[in-house]
Amino acid sequence: MPDTILSKTATFARRLRRLLAQPAPSLAQGRYDRLIDAANRLPRRVLVSGTVALLFLALIRPDLFDRGMASLDRMPDELWWLVGAILAGHFGAREAHHMRHRTPPSAPAAPEKPGSDSPA
Repeated sequence: MPDTILSKTATFARRLRRLLAQPAPSLAQGRYDRLIDAANRLPRRVLVSGTVALLFLALIRPDLFDRGMASLDRMPDELWWLVGAILAGHFGAREAHHMRHRTPPSAPAAPEKPGSDSPA
């Protein structure tokens, strides 16, 4: 039992060393590329933070939440369409980028025929 734990630990350590020996993509990029990557990650975090903030606002200050929702209700439909188009464009372009740069899955190994390992 201890031998298997030691061998698994050693295997994990070798894999970790190989992984850490590779340069991180963000470190290999320039300052501008890192800034653009950070800006691309920002909308998701803002949307999630805003949703959580609305949840807590509804729990803590229901009157303020009601006023905010009433303000959103008065927002013209055209503006909602514009917001939806911007968000769809952002996340659609992001998904398209990931689809273009996705690595194809490797082909599974062909199954061996029974009796093929017997000497001919």
